[in-house]
Amino acid sequence: MGWFGGAVGPPGSSRTPVGAQTLWREPFVWATGVTVRTAKGANGRRLAVFGPCGAVDAELDRLVDSADLGRLDAAATAWTGAYALVLDDGKGALTLWADPAGACPLYVAQVNGVTMWASSSLALASLLGGRPDTAWLAAHLVAPTAWVPGRSAWVGVEQVPPGCRWTTDLKGNSSFAPYWNPRALARSEVVERLREDLADSVLIRVDGRTVSSDLSGGLDSSSLAAYAAQCGPVTGITYHPAGRDTGGDADHARMVAHAFPSIRHRFMPLGREHLPFTDLDALVLTDEPAQSAITVAQLFSQFVLLGSEGASTHLTGDGGDTLFMPPPVHFADLARSGRVLRLARDAQSWARLYRSSPWPALAAAWRTPDLLSGTSLPKPWLTPHTIDMAEAAISPHPHIPRLSYADRYLLTEARYVGRTAATENQLAAAFGIEMHNPFTDARIVETVLAAPSSERWSAHRYKPLLADVVGDLLPEEVVQRGAKGLFAVDHHHGLRSNEAHVLDLTDGHLADLGLIRPAVLRSLLRRAMLGVDIPWGLIEPVLGTELWLRVSGTATQHVRWEETP
Repeated sequence: MGWFGGAVGPPGSSRTPVGAQTLWREPFVWATGVTVRTAKGANGRRLAVFGPCGAVDAELDRLVDSADLGRLDAAATAWTGAYALVLDDGKGALTLWADPAGACPLYVAQVNGVTMWASSSLALASLLGGRPDTAWLAAHLVAPTAWVPGRSAWVGVEQVPPGCRWTTDLKGNSSFAPYWNPRALARSEVVERLREDLADSVLIRVDGRTVSSDLSGGLDSSSLAAYAAQCGPVTGITYHPAGRDTGGDADHARMVAHAFPSIRHRFMPLGREHLPFTDLDALVLTDEPAQSAITVAQLFSQFVLLGSEGASTHLTGDGGDTLFMPPPVHFADLARSGRVLRLARDAQSWARLYRSSPWPALAAAWRTPDLLSGTSLPKPWLTPHTIDMAEAAISPHPHIPRLSYADRYLLTEARYVGRTAATENQLAAAFGIEMHNPFTDARIVETVLAAPSSERWSAHRYKPLLADVVGDLLPEEVVQRGAKGLFAVDHHHGLRSNEAHVLDLTDGHLADLGLIRPAVLRSLLRRAMLGVDIPWGLIEPVLGTELWLRVSGTATQHVRWEETP
């Protein structure tokens, strides 16, 4: 696992991961298996940048000597990449900048009186007994994207709020302060900036490396594969049902591969051994429950394939749907700003698309905006105890700037995707693969947010903002696609093939904690086995959390620590 961290306290009072690279001492800062660049300034000032970052060395050299806090704040989103800044001011104070998109999460904890911080909550938890935080779990089950202040998936470990800087000194005094405010740009400016930033975000990750990329035939992965192909050879991976490698997604993936000779196209046939709910015991422990827990058989098979192809760096399109295909939550902003005609027009378009009445959407825009995003669907498998605990733990993010409803929704969702993508990257690291998700970069998210929310959405075009960005890059048939293929039928087949194991998940740790109603969850899963459609997006996190809890007992073994020399 690639991660970084440090400790602030009396000399010799902290612990260091075995084999970690020490960047500097007093305060201790270390890294292991992660890209890091450092700069030294006058009067003992030191700067470290962790993760892929588009800054050149001269920019870092100038930044480390800057006494302008605003300039340091701006640097946290000034360059492409997913990175964290750490500054030692030479006077005993250490400051971390957590990126506003949450793609490079940071955590802090008190360990035997020593203030410790790291990019992995699991690593810190290994020093504190590795006990899952029940209140955080309840919030995760009720509202996965919600902000849970002062907590993480582990007891005693706190996440630094995205978009905030955290400062601590040798006496243990620490504080959070927001540093980021989004900007507003015309849509044309957003398109141009995204075009440059996406190209740069791919370049800094693939330059000089053996690269692979998802190539599903959809717009997100096709865009990244095409940008990577402009930098050099790239292996494009396309899934397809065993025995059927033509039609739909496969044909569109071929179009992209044919348009870029530097793409080495590889197909991965999916058989019964790759079905969802297969080989669930293979899952390894991560910072928090991984989104792909249910499809671990397919994911791990992909990592094995990438290793056989010699790939060391892999690109995924995670986050693209969140940024470029938002639900019509901007209806609420149109209602509140009095843009009634635009609201009526968009509601009519939405209704035609789904062959329904526009009136429920109009009513929701005025009274219950959460219904527009689908975040308030009932979850009868959760207990009242879970709901109460979650409501007590969840809080409006104290550091989100004053945003429109649509912008606040997009930022909240993007931060969730960014944080959970970090867990997927930990799964890839177990196979020696460095996985990257450019659509979760802070600068990319910031740029999308800069566009007016009503101009990011369309009922007539698929992902209109991204389509305008890559319209000259990809084959027209790919850009004009209406949607990608769906694989819900695989979930039904996988559920039937692994019935006993899946039903066993309903009566485990979550049930013992009083967080779920096993009988309700079992009944829902049995209906799915009969082919009845169920809300997979709500059920999978519950099962994934149970799987995570079943391996959480290994937390204290995950990182080997030694006394700081």
